Amino acid sequence: MKDIEFSQQQKEAMVARIKKYFEEELNQDIGGFEAEFLIDFFAKELGGYFYNQGLQDAQLLLSEKL
Repeated sequence: MKDIEFSQQQKEAMVARIKKYFEEELNQDIGGFEAEFLIDFFAKELGGYFYNQGLQDAQLLLSEKL
């Protein structure tokens, strides 16, 4: 499977959400660099699971419609 890539605009939006989550839920400040590192880690290490689940959900929906 090829690497998951995001546009700069998508990454900026994700960074903002991660920073907000860390602040609100964990009471910790996290920098933009650290948030981008987490995005890259999750995309590389866990992205395939989310992608495959999305494909399975789409296949199931398509099967139900046909």
